[in-house]
Amino acid sequence: MATIREIYSAQTIQDRIHELGKEISHDYAEHEKPVVIGVMKGAFCFLADLVRNISAKDPLQIEFVRLSSYGAGKESSGHVQAPWLDLPDIRDRHILVVEDIIDSGRTAKFFLEYLKDQFSPKTLKMAVFLDKPSRRVVPCQPDYTGFSINDLFVVGYGLDYAENYRELPFLGELSGIEEG
Repeated sequence: MATIREIYSAQTIQDRIHELGKEISHDYAEHEKPVVIGVMKGAFCFLADLVRNISAKDPLQIEFVRLSSYGAGKESSGHVQAPWLDLPDIRDRHILVVEDIIDSGRTAKFFLEYLKDQFSPKTLKMAVFLDKPSRRVVPCQPDYTGFSINDLFVVGYGLDYAENYRELPFLGELSGIEEG
């Protein structure tokens, strides 16, 4: 039977996002026409709350892509899937990528390299809700991190297991799941 043990409460998450928003606001204060790109589906809660905590000189342009290396499993497949990578011309802009989690680093590295190659951004930074440095396979360091966690399988606040549990307002460790 699946169980979920709360790791970070909804209030703890909101407090941390407020702090990140202040830090990003400071860094982006003078950047013209910043672009925020959310990596779906997992980042939707984090992105929504984060952009409401960012103040910038110009309004934020918000875009979305869909990337994954998990599929329906609990482990990264090792292959990045890009089922939806349709972006407008954001060449020479200040880009902030918003990710739910950096685990192996493959997806983040793939996407950052793609953005550099395709759009030559003035600046390119990444904000992640969760960083799991113990699982890193390729070098990738986020610029803004909500929380660093150990090697746990977590759900909630946008993160899922087989498309379930995204709606939870807290972050929890999922256990008792048998993969078939």
